[in-house]
Amino acid sequence: MWIDPPRPLNELPTEPGIYQMLDEKRKVLYVGKARNLRKRVSSYFQRKPDSLRTQAMVVLVRDIEFNTTPSEADALVLEHNLIKQIKPRYNVLLKDSKSYPYILLRDEKFPRLQMYRGDRSIAGEYFGPFPHAGAVHTTIHLMQKAFQLRDCEDSTFHNRSRPCMQYQIGRCSAPCVGMVSQEKYARQAADARSFLKGQDQALLDSWQQQMLKAANKQHFEQAAILRDRIAALRTIFAGAEQSDLPEHADVLAIIRQSHGVMAAVGVRRGGRDLGVHTIKVNQALDADDMEVMQSLMLERYRKESPPEHILLACDETQRAPLQHILKLLYPKLNIKLYFPKRGARFAWLNQVVSRASEALAARSGHNQEAAFQALQTMLQLHEKPELIAAVDNAHLGGKQMLSAIVYADSNGARKDLYRKYKLDNAAKTNPILDGDDYAGMTQVLTRFFTAIEKDDMPKPDILLIDGGKGQLQAAQTAYQNFTNLNIKLLAVAKGDKRKTGEETLWAGWDDAPISLKQGLKPGKHDAALLLIARIRDEAHRFASQYLQKRRKKAVFTSSLDGIEGIGAKKRAALLQHFGGIAGVKKASREQLQEVQGISTALAERIFSALHH
Repeated sequence: MWIDPPRPLNELPTEPGIYQMLDEKRKVLYVGKARNLRKRVSSYFQRKPDSLRTQAMVVLVRDIEFNTTPSEADALVLEHNLIKQIKPRYNVLLKDSKSYPYILLRDEKFPRLQMYRGDRSIAGEYFGPFPHAGAVHTTIHLMQKAFQLRDCEDSTFHNRSRPCMQYQIGRCSAPCVGMVSQEKYARQAADARSFLKGQDQALLDSWQQQMLKAANKQHFEQAAILRDRIAALRTIFAGAEQSDLPEHADVLAIIRQSHGVMAAVGVRRGGRDLGVHTIKVNQALDADDMEVMQSLMLERYRKESPPEHILLACDETQRAPLQHILKLLYPKLNIKLYFPKRGARFAWLNQVVSRASEALAARSGHNQEAAFQALQTMLQLHEKPELIAAVDNAHLGGKQMLSAIVYADSNGARKDLYRKYKLDNAAKTNPILDGDDYAGMTQVLTRFFTAIEKDDMPKPDILLIDGGKGQLQAAQTAYQNFTNLNIKLLAVAKGDKRKTGEETLWAGWDDAPISLKQGLKPGKHDAALLLIARIRDEAHRFASQYLQKRRKKAVFTSSLDGIEGIGAKKRAALLQHFGGIAGVKKASREQLQEVQGISTALAERIFSALHH
């Protein structure tokens, strides 16, 4: 014995169960589970643990409590529940209490799409689980473009007398007021159901044939509708087709940095990448990877059935204990664990790790939540802002005008929402003069607010504008037709010394712009000002990066004519197959070869022209 136990070890049973280590004040230090309680608890005292963290915990132990369970699987679940409830000092804690969201296509007379959490007791088709609610909302919006199904509650649906805005913008066929027959709506729902089941190519082939027939009969309006549906459907799974990846799979990874630990879950279902879910892990800096990964696996799959394939970013020596956890939770499932070192699976795993690392750096590098609260106080807002956007214009000697918009929330940068805009020659009826920053600001924000109104972009609570009163007034010119969006416009002008934290801010939500230096006087190291500066600087970086790319080579616009081997017939075949030039740009080399007459060499030329 390296240290005397607080009670005779032979008093402990040899059955499975959980044990709790208590300190002198009878506060729980640690909760663990065991197949054999006596053997597991004895191991803490018979030899000195390798982990310094465990050594420190054992020295503090003054009593041990235990509960036997019918099986080790029951002990595993009980241990997890107690850790969540008690939050012991030496247990790894994952801050993830919500169940994963699904898309539900309800089985109703006029089926509707909705996000759903919890047990799947409602009749309908489920798709997921998605890593987070944002991914669900994005997919539902895109599905509404493609399938035009309702998303309203029954109380709204049964009391409509005229179509709502969703019908006006082409996201619903308005079955509530009889704008579509039940038979036709049922076909729309059947198409959505096919999509949820992963029957994408069959659905696309069917729509392409319908589009061709409509065009041949000169029913161009119907052909255009089908073209837009094809483009919307391709957008949902653009870039997600990877034949080398399993159709259904998860990536589990642990990311460590000097200031924290993050767990990451990458999700792939129906052959499509659904995104990455990140979980903050507390009390894990000195815990080993095995303990953290076991906690993550239990948290992830205690209520959600795992996919057949799980990719792990850890050492392969951990296979046996991790496989053991899955067998305890799902004894009848054959789940395969992979520890990839190369190929497409390794690339996907690295992508998940990279995204989680960025999230951890954003969360740990700055107290973003506190900064958002400080911003609310500084600007005297009624509610704390949740989402902030920033816009920055750039040009090269008055030429190649462009704009960039970035987003950030309390977790850091939202790079999936970043957008770039070309401003030169974009408005032929009202062209922008070379270097006219004010006109450029008005144009890009008109386009931006229009996208928000159509639900193509999320609405920020605050929009930061790089510049002073002139840029703010240009932004207000665009905003005057969209005041129902309720976005706060805030101009950020660099001070005389151009130092971070010493900017002048002009608030645009009063009748007249107000310089905050005339009233509020936050210090130059104020968290709110530093937050504004970081987001503003990120918009400037993103715009400058885009400008550099345009300088190196002109961006491919819309014509396929300049590519050797592409004539009128092949150009038409490409546009028909992919529903327009946007679909051609998103296609992979393999997808391009699916078009009749496109050889491997020609597909390579097309792909290179569009992406280099």
